[in-house]
Amino acid sequence: MTASSLPGQPLPAPPSRPARSTWRPLRFAAPVVTVVVPIVLSLLVLRFVLPSRLEGAGGGALGFFAWLGDAHPLFVGVALFLALSEIARYWLRLARGGDPAAESARPWAGVHDRGRRLRLLIGLAALFVAIFFLRTSVVATFRIVGPSMLPTLELGDRVLTNRLAYGLALPFRKTLAFRKTPRRGDMVVFRANGLAGPDGPQSLVKRVIGVPGDRVSFEQGSLFINDWRVPTCDAGPYVDLAGPVTVRGRLTVEYLGDHSYLTVRKPIETPFPGYVVKPGEVFVVGDDRGLSSDSRLWNEGRGAGVAIDVLEGRVSRVLFGARPDGRLDFSRVLAPPLDLKVRLPGLDLRKTDERIANCLARRPAQTVPPAGRYPSI
Repeated sequence: MTASSLPGQPLPAPPSRPARSTWRPLRFAAPVVTVVVPIVLSLLVLRFVLPSRLEGAGGGALGFFAWLGDAHPLFVGVALFLALSEIARYWLRLARGGDPAAESARPWAGVHDRGRRLRLLIGLAALFVAIFFLRTSVVATFRIVGPSMLPTLELGDRVLTNRLAYGLALPFRKTLAFRKTPRRGDMVVFRANGLAGPDGPQSLVKRVIGVPGDRVSFEQGSLFINDWRVPTCDAGPYVDLAGPVTVRGRLTVEYLGDHSYLTVRKPIETPFPGYVVKPGEVFVVGDDRGLSSDSRLWNEGRGAGVAIDVLEGRVSRVLFGARPDGRLDFSRVLAPPLDLKVRLPGLDLRKTDERIANCLARRPAQTVPPAGRYPSI
């Protein structure tokens, strides 16, 4: 007689088979649950849950979250995605039949938990270092706070900047390694270094129109480079009433090198006699020529360049657009900033779009200015 047949001895339970009834469908749903859903939820939180700048004007906790979402939307979105993705993984493990409480009671669970915590801390530290390096040397985001780049960039737009476009910005170093000169027509972000006043923004966004050796001047609103008039095409009137300052003028398409971009010109503009761009700097102006404080006005109106070493990078994309109420506009996520599109809510802009299209169809053959005949001293 075997031990299993003794009276009062319970029969052994049959060996349990791992529960896999839910694993096969969840295996295919895992990328959706842990990646797609957290991305969608993060965007919805950024768009509808976080307060806008207007809602957070009173300060307090609401003002803090409004500032956080307004100044650092990319990092807030990444943090939300990581948190939601981890929560989704936890519930996915439960749906597969796992029991986190039972797992923590296993022998050596404390050792394994300490190992997981150590790996988590190492991963977070590596993530922090990677984000710091990417933020300082590869890519950065900036928010537009003024009307000087209308109609290309609107107030509240967040732009994505390529920091590698003009050299390598090493952490804690003020000069660029492997420095490269921007091209005429590039849209750049640079450190203000007091150019915008003590209470102004720390970084400015402008367009490069002069490189070392160029002589830049303005006559009757027209741009001249090395005594050559940059070609333009009139696209009709322009009025923007949405911002804090009313913008009125003529909408023009300007052709400079490989770039075609929109500018706003006032009927009467103050002439700028001229400035010769020195080595290691560029001459920058805003697309809204009537409201921009730029190289024409600095140095008490005598003109001044911007050192290439203080360039933060080239604007490559619009990360998020802005709505009039200050909330994010996801219709312009990762939109190219040079799309020559006028966005004025509530107005019929079909005629303006037709004029811009006609200007682009009649792009002149010569858009590159002659070489500078002036010493860049």
